[in-house]
Amino acid sequence: MRRSEKGNQYEYLLNLRKEKVIELLGQEFNFYPSETWTYVLDIKSFYRKTVMFIFFENETVSTIEIKKIYGKVSTKL
Repeated sequence: MRRSEKGNQYEYLLNLRKEKVIELLGQEFNFYPSETWTYVLDIKSFYRKTVMFIFFENETVSTIEIKKIYGKVSTKL
């Protein structure tokens, strides 16, 4: 699993189904059928955000990545 320094904090999400992720983290603005969901974890000045990307395979969490992003979030990594 690829993850940044905060990845361990969210490791409990691995292998969970989409329904459980929504129960724990909320819906946010994620399109349910998508294989990639995003959650903004922190927003700093100058549009810097810390974003968690959750990747699904067969409706379960397979990978979690946390990135610092400036500007708009793009799900195309």
